[in-house]
Amino acid sequence: MSPDTSSPGPSGADRPWPKLSAAQRFGPLVAVVVLLAGVGVVATLKGGSAKSTDPTASTSTTPGAGEVDGAARYTDNPLLPIIWAEADKAGTAGDFDWGDRCDTETGRIMVPSVYAPPCVPVFDPQATWVDRDGKEHQGNGGATSRGVSDDEIVVAYYIPGPQDLMGLAESLGIFDGAEARTKLVEELVDMASSTYETYGRRVVIKPFQATGDGRNPSQARADARRVAEDLGAFASIGGPTQSLAYQQELAKRGVLCLACSPSAPDSLYQEVAPYSWAVLASPDQILQGVLDFGVINLFGKPAEFAGDPAYRTRTRTMGVVHYDQDPPIFDDLTARMKARYQAKGAEAEVIIPYLLDTATLAQQAQGIIGQLKAKEITSVVFAGDPFMLIDLVNAASRQNYHPEWLITGTVFTDTTAVGRLMPDQEQWAHAFGASSSPARGRPEQGDTWRLYRWYYGKDPTATKSLALSGPVVQLLFTGIHMAGPELTPETFAGGMFRYPPSGGGPTTPQISYGDHGLFENLDFVGIDDFTVVWWDPDLVGPSEQEVEAPGMWRYPLGGQRFLLNDPQKLDTSLLFRDIPESPGILTEIPASDLAPDYPPPPGSPAAGG
Repeated sequence: MSPDTSSPGPSGADRPWPKLSAAQRFGPLVAVVVLLAGVGVVATLKGGSAKSTDPTASTSTTPGAGEVDGAARYTDNPLLPIIWAEADKAGTAGDFDWGDRCDTETGRIMVPSVYAPPCVPVFDPQATWVDRDGKEHQGNGGATSRGVSDDEIVVAYYIPGPQDLMGLAESLGIFDGAEARTKLVEELVDMASSTYETYGRRVVIKPFQATGDGRNPSQARADARRVAEDLGAFASIGGPTQSLAYQQELAKRGVLCLACSPSAPDSLYQEVAPYSWAVLASPDQILQGVLDFGVINLFGKPAEFAGDPAYRTRTRTMGVVHYDQDPPIFDDLTARMKARYQAKGAEAEVIIPYLLDTATLAQQAQGIIGQLKAKEITSVVFAGDPFMLIDLVNAASRQNYHPEWLITGTVFTDTTAVGRLMPDQEQWAHAFGASSSPARGRPEQGDTWRLYRWYYGKDPTATKSLALSGPVVQLLFTGIHMAGPELTPETFAGGMFRYPPSGGGPTTPQISYGDHGLFENLDFVGIDDFTVVWWDPDLVGPSEQEVEAPGMWRYPLGGQRFLLNDPQKLDTSLLFRDIPESPGILTEIPASDLAPDYPPPPGSPAAGG
């Protein structure tokens, strides 16, 4: 939906925030990610331009090169290993040793997860192996990249300083302590090492105590240099919460950065490719897929779910409120949205940016609500953090403004824990929208928790950090497994881009990387889909922290998910109805989300090892 060109923008004189100091204005979106991470939800929404659904299409922009040649630049590398499905299709599966941990029915390794990677041939360091061009090789190539030797892959585990927002979260008990988090990552690495192919190498986790405050670019660059030069790392797990300079500096030194900054715009991933990767989406990918869905299902129809009865018979008028930085980083997104939704004939009345500065949030919110009410906006689309959302809801109630509230699933605004923080539940009872998080079950039903119990034969202890640590370790090992013996950032990327799209059920969001016909640019982040939710202030159930109380998000159609590049028609009469098909908690994992049940690998604690 296109904004009115007279709307105040982040670069204009009518910005709804005051001038900030350099220390205040740097990347604060991540603050709420950290402070709310205890809810144990890691997915956020990822969007992009719709493309052909042909998975062989390669029209993506190659990051950092200024040329368009798609994923083939990486996936055509002959050093990448053949996978079972390819060999089976070619009739050559019998030419390779797939070991005893390959399920030839699924073509994936025997790990009870829908995200298990494809089988690759077992690596024998003493044997000759043949690449996809028919060339023979011996061994794994030894020191193929910084941080890689013939028997080790060094990975830094970033431990933030006490002034970093992550350090603050630890001090408040929201996260497990650094020692417990490090131990958990090491346990997950040990588990993955026994199930994924690492080609004769072991992953060595080296904790790195950061010296920066999480936002100072100079300190972030200095820390990145130490990770690259002193630790000699191939990759870093994590980084400073409010500085992009850390991953930029690592990229200059050929070091991967995994889940380093959720505030990184998509342009950064393209700029430093193939060095930055994430499970979470880049913020500027968020709106487009959801708004495409909204154009089909909401635009041009009455605002029937508004709190103000007078709005319910009016055709929806849309206002978008979104996070930005100063100087702004989302001007390009705004311009693209403008052109896209003007072409669709679906225009927003106003788009208003804000800064996450806690000292001025309430002031900004009052001004934003004043603008929305003056323009008689019936439906507020929000893409930002819970702090601002709470202030907006407060300001709306004070100004007797009762619109529809449409969430986009950003920064835990789709969690029950956040929904219960809304001060006016009558106002929030008119909230609905999109969530990329899995439909909720009990914490022990989560993918990483189940895998941990499968391998170790017991429940994890660092439960506050499990849902954040599990996916990034999975990302690391999927890339190593799919890269083949000669591990480099380029073969890592080629392997990730050849990983088939996986998941897509109510509790297992679809994850893919590269170019699978879903998004305009090469995709370096994970989630491809979302589900629809609506807020029920009366439904009693557990929050993500297992607190029983009224107020739950509900899932019409039982949490059915929608691909962002393929918006579907939704029967909106299913919203705000207390029916069994709209649960707040799924009592069982759907059969579609379950992988085969394999025995734990020999040598694992659960197998008596």
